[in-house]
Amino acid sequence: MTRRVRSEHLSGELEGEVLAGPAGGTYPVLGPRSALAPGATLVERLFDPHGGAEPAAYFVMVKRAPGYDPAGGDWEYLVLGAAGRVEDRGKLPLCARCHAEAPHDRLFGGSR
Repeated sequence: MTRRVRSEHLSGELEGEVLAGPAGGTYPVLGPRSALAPGATLVERLFDPHGGAEPAAYFVMVKRAPGYDPAGGDWEYLVLGAAGRVEDRGKLPLCARCHAEAPHDRLFGGSR
């Protein structure tokens, strides 16, 4: 898990911490050619910076098998509300557009 910092999501209004499942490898320390294996899951829990111990929302990335979305690095994106209910999922264009600029397999984690 990363430490809680200002999230780049939602105009930087929330703080986030990223949890990586076992297939997440060495996230957030990634090399320039790092690519995660299918099944890798990353979850950013988003919090109100002015208080509140419970997450306000969750953003999830799941690396799918080759062919799921070759143009998008084969990532599926999910948006969950505060209660953990899936509100949207799939090859979400807004998510894919921003993550296309990430240097490491559509991820922004870097040397820390």
